[in-house]
Amino acid sequence: MDPNLELYRSLMHLSSTERSQRLQHLPPEEYARVRVIGEREREAQKLEELIAGRDLVQVALNDPSQIIACTPLQCALLGQTTYWYDDGRMVERITNGVARTSSTLVSYISNFDQSPKPLRLDAWKLVYCDVYYVDGGSAALQEIYEERLREEDLQTSASRARELVRCNRLRKARRNAKWMIPAIERFSDEVQVQVDREYRQSMEPFLQLCQDERMRETILAPQGYEKTLERIWKRVSPAPPAWIQKILEAQQQFGFVYYMAREVQQKHGDDWHSVWGGINEHSLPHRVTWHSIHCQGRDNWLALDRLETEKWPTFNPNESMAEDDDLRKHFQEYREENDDLLPSGILRNTFIVIPTELVSDENCKRTQGELLDPCWVWAYDANWDSSEEETVFNGEKYQGRVKVAVWSINSWFYAARWEGMSLRDMWLKAQQHPDKYWICYTKELEEWDHEPYV
Repeated sequence: MDPNLELYRSLMHLSSTERSQRLQHLPPEEYARVRVIGEREREAQKLEELIAGRDLVQVALNDPSQIIACTPLQCALLGQTTYWYDDGRMVERITNGVARTSSTLVSYISNFDQSPKPLRLDAWKLVYCDVYYVDGGSAALQEIYEERLREEDLQTSASRARELVRCNRLRKARRNAKWMIPAIERFSDEVQVQVDREYRQSMEPFLQLCQDERMRETILAPQGYEKTLERIWKRVSPAPPAWIQKILEAQQQFGFVYYMAREVQQKHGDDWHSVWGGINEHSLPHRVTWHSIHCQGRDNWLALDRLETEKWPTFNPNESMAEDDDLRKHFQEYREENDDLLPSGILRNTFIVIPTELVSDENCKRTQGELLDPCWVWAYDANWDSSEEETVFNGEKYQGRVKVAVWSINSWFYAARWEGMSLRDMWLKAQQHPDKYWICYTKELEEWDHEPYV
């Protein structure tokens, strides 16, 4: 008999505040104990009522949307606990405090390419098992892990049902875990020795000044293991796209030469730095910028961030010429005069022009959390000849330029033009977009690849 627990159960119908008042005579530790048991029982009862005797595997196989629409049912099918307290304690225990919730752990592992965390082997196995609730140690987790491997290998009904209800973030995290687990088991010791040696050498001047032994251990251990994981990640994850590899090998800036349209220059030329900075602070859509592309590690990601650039030549418009001809003529001269000075990663076959639409009053007034609309810039073929054979689509004539979503410029648009993709063909694709601009998305779960350019 547990009188305190029975009392707590009898008060479950009250609000948490009223319940606390009625139980204030209990010591804090005892109140915490009965509260956890009571809340856990309530969660279990609510889940049982939701399941209502149904076979969740069959429900998922027949209509996965029923499970996806109900988070507790999704948790039940995947083996996760629905009680936040149990979830947090388990994740914190298995990750040694690196993560404190299952959601955070899944995010850490799904985003490992950009932001690696020092997660031990069991943390990776836990994510592969869909953050299955494990009320035990490594041996219990290993049993669940091996069973999941067998089920996936045999493509059992339960395995297929789980795959149908997973979100893409969890799918990506499990994929990363599948790559990393065998490699961590196989390589961690040899790589760790090398990393620890290099890291200790680099930190020796700081360690000599640090007298606190616990602080010395803190400085060394997490960073060393994190570097081990980063090295393993480079071994097991796919290589970045060829254009990114080229930039990283050359360690030279990449991007385009930019111009303002005449009307933009007249209106914003005097405060362009401020206007353009504001435009660049707005939200970015998912899977469009180069930040969504697999780079094979944080070091590469940081290098790309450092090397990304824009070149804005001094340009005085010639009002006696058509604007397009004037821009193209200036770029060709600028390209020739500065060929030895421009970094190799600045493309010579294309230049970018900022239209009035992008810096409209509406866009300039948008908050940082909003997407730009309109969101496109002009990309010009620097070598286009107006005497070439006409290309017409739905009454629109190709003029040697195409509207491109601003977020795509230094991403897959750069890649396409680096590969020599025809701007005319990209223009033809753009004409099929509702707003007639070119945009290209990084593939889901294949972040080193892209949707078709044309």
